[in-house]
Amino acid sequence: MRLFLLIFSLLATSVQAQAPGQDVEILARGKEAIYKAEFNVTGTSINGFLAVQHKRNDVLHVEFTSPMGNNLLEIEWKRGKWKKIYATKKLSGKLIFNMMTEDILLLFAHYQYDNGFEDFGDEWKWNKKTMLPSFDEGKLTSVKIIGRRHHPSKTVKYKRGEDCIDELSIDHQGFPFSIVLEPLKKK
Repeated sequence: MRLFLLIFSLLATSVQAQAPGQDVEILARGKEAIYKAEFNVTGTSINGFLAVQHKRNDVLHVEFTSPMGNNLLEIEWKRGKWKKIYATKKLSGKLIFNMMTEDILLLFAHYQYDNGFEDFGDEWKWNKKTMLPSFDEGKLTSVKIIGRRHHPSKTVKYKRGEDCIDELSIDHQGFPFSIVLEPLKKK
């Protein structure tokens, strides 16, 4: 009987992935979007377009191209790991690549589909990190990431317009790395 109650309580807490009335999903399953992107990598600014596709099986496919159409980065998140299809030399270094790929998961709140994600209401846990979300009128506006002591903390911000997100950004504390995304709007 105790085992049944334990299993039921675990299922009840895992089903409630977000508080009622709070919108966390940035890019819905089966959707895709294109963003005007600016990557600031250790003092160098790389501009272009970031295309993101969230497939129905929680696979996230990301392509970053220059304004002239040159492929700078192509990666895919599948079964809890990133697969690097292509990356330019500036973006393929181990430290930069790992920071950038984790930041992409954080920007699109894709961690919520991971089995290791835990929601405690005003605090989330994922991948040995504590995340402190902020909501305004039931919509996610920012997430403060607190990592291990020797890793820089990050802040993800969502600037919302009337009916959608106008800008997604992530800034690192103490490390010159940031990503700013502005969705291309359909007219």
